[in-house]
Amino acid sequence: LTCPGDFAAIHALHAPRALLCGLMAPPSRFQHALERGIAVTVVVLAVLTPALGGVSSSIPSLPFLKATPAVPPSRTRALLRGGRSSPPLRLRGGHDIPSDVLDDSATPAPAVEHLPVVHHPVNIFATSSPAAALQAGFASVVKVFAWTTEPHFSQPWQMRRQRHGTGSGFIIEGRRILTNAHNIANQNWVLVQRHGIPRKYPAKVLAVGHECDLALLSVEEDEFWDGTCALEFGAVPELQQSLVVVGFPTGGDNLCVTAGVVSRVDVHEYAHSGFSLLCVQIDAALNSGNSGGPALNAESNQVIGVAFQGREDAENVGFIIPSSVVNHFLQDISRNGIYTGFVTLGITWAPLENKSLRKHVGVDVCELPEGCKRSGVVVCKVDNTRHTDDTLRTGDTLIAVDGVSIADDGTIPFREMERLAFSHLVSQKFLKDICDVTVLRDGKVIHRQVTLASPRYLVPECVYDTSPRYLIVGGIVFVPLTLNYMLHEFGKRYYEKAPNALLGAMDDRFQSVAGEEVVVLSQMLASEICSGYDGIRNLRLETLNGERVRNLSHLRELVDACCDAFLVFGLSQTQRVVLSREEALEATPTILLQHSIAKSRSELL
Repeated sequence: LTCPGDFAAIHALHAPRALLCGLMAPPSRFQHALERGIAVTVVVLAVLTPALGGVSSSIPSLPFLKATPAVPPSRTRALLRGGRSSPPLRLRGGHDIPSDVLDDSATPAPAVEHLPVVHHPVNIFATSSPAAALQAGFASVVKVFAWTTEPHFSQPWQMRRQRHGTGSGFIIEGRRILTNAHNIANQNWVLVQRHGIPRKYPAKVLAVGHECDLALLSVEEDEFWDGTCALEFGAVPELQQSLVVVGFPTGGDNLCVTAGVVSRVDVHEYAHSGFSLLCVQIDAALNSGNSGGPALNAESNQVIGVAFQGREDAENVGFIIPSSVVNHFLQDISRNGIYTGFVTLGITWAPLENKSLRKHVGVDVCELPEGCKRSGVVVCKVDNTRHTDDTLRTGDTLIAVDGVSIADDGTIPFREMERLAFSHLVSQKFLKDICDVTVLRDGKVIHRQVTLASPRYLVPECVYDTSPRYLIVGGIVFVPLTLNYMLHEFGKRYYEKAPNALLGAMDDRFQSVAGEEVVVLSQMLASEICSGYDGIRNLRLETLNGERVRNLSHLRELVDACCDAFLVFGLSQTQRVVLSREEALEATPTILLQHSIAKSRSELL
């Protein structure tokens, strides 16, 4: 076949509309084809003239077509009825052409009687086709609607304006829905909507893990679960593995599917909590609303991660929570009935890469047990509420964890040609599990066992789903220092604007005694009793009448039990604020009324 007109004419056996395009081509093209011995156009006319009816009469007269022998009507009817023919020819366009159309000597095929066509519904969940398996995964994705009200940690007696947001989630075993914790943090009401179903169903929050940014929801109405299929989890994806992220991002109401590959697997900080866990970086586009949606293996409907965050300073960079972290979250709830959190060793450390530091600790000359390498990290700080000198202490060199040697940069082997921070090995364990550590102390290698627990930071990373605590004494507002307070008071760049006294407290990292927290003199409410103390705010409270303040509850106890004439608040930077105790207690109700504050202390205090 040598010209477009011929291709269009042959294609007309399957699409009559294309025949008209072919016959309207310049006659010279058809004449050129006939001169080369290809007699096909009359076949098309013979086949479709009865079907075209009045349309064929409107086709211009082409005299040279009359010289081409016609195809016997019997053969034409056999072809139209689907009779047997010779093996087809394959064109580059993909259309099959029965070869006997091009051969006048072919024997007419007998007529074949066709039975009625019956269409059967396909069970998409039972098929093994990769495309169908992905479609099954799409059917298990839901849209999450949440109305939230965030407390105002800088004005702790107030709540911020109610907000409405949407996210994604998906159905897992046990008639549960998995989504991100930040989708429903500080929630008032949650609705979920299945893909392709217009109705929204009220959802109940079963468990929340803010460290890993995961949450479980459930719907009580049985109608919601009709025809649903729980998604299964796969392994941690390999580099360059193809994946599909499914969710309901901003820009539309329908399900959105984006494809990409795995770019990196590393221990990364989770933006919602500040906790560092295993994280998978992908190049698929993730936008607001994608959070909580599944990342599916491109060749199946297995979940290999949960979309949860991106980067503002980079393009085509998204992050998913790997299936190993999700399984830990689910196993924790299964084992304990509630979410207990991820565990840590309770230390801070520094790399052992400097030559002088290596000589100082003696790692190159000590006697090491079999299997351990001459590498490790130096312990800088320890959580004194969990450790004693018999377990871990400042100055120790941590060589191995559970028999796995730690490199000088604090990493351990992970799969082939990959390494991760050794904290990943610890984070896979659960509350009260035992961890074996190999330590170099005073030139000798010792083995210790550490009972793992959740971290107890002096300044909590983030606080959700609870009202902030505060205490007002004579117009002075006291609050505990949290990361939420720093963000609300100083903004995202708090590390540039906050006083050094508060930033230094964050650097202290761990509590010295159980229950310790930093109490902050947040502000002075305008009143006569506070006159002259203008400009005093955001200072750390250290003592009251000479006694060290352990936490906000302890401060309340000291104020209530005080019998002295004055309340002397010792602040950081050697500053003091002194109030008459009787005048302060007497003026407090009036000050609260002037500033529309209901109570002088929070309900949780």
